[in-house]
Amino acid sequence: MQAGADSKATLYFEVGSAALPADFETALSGVYHRMQRDPALKARVSGFHDRSGDPAANAELAKQRASVVHDWLIAQGIAAERVSMDKPAETTGDGNANDARRVEVLVE
Repeated sequence: MQAGADSKATLYFEVGSAALPADFETALSGVYHRMQRDPALKARVSGFHDRSGDPAANAELAKQRASVVHDWLIAQGIAAERVSMDKPAETTGDGNANDARRVEVLVE
């Protein structure tokens, strides 16, 4: 897999929200176009959360965030079998609270 902006996208969500962030189209542009060009590629969508609060609620919110990204890719014409979702993951990130409220898309 090539490294670069078309291989990975990271979206940062607002606290307590699963609404796509304002810059989501810019963030997803590279991976979306790469998948359009090469139908053999697949994407993994991963939602992350931190340790604060209720772990089950955090995991559910991370899943909801990943789902909206997953659903957007499919709505844009990427075949559903090419987009998978990983189980929500707990992270401490680099200490920045945004890292815990992110979804990553990895093209493979």
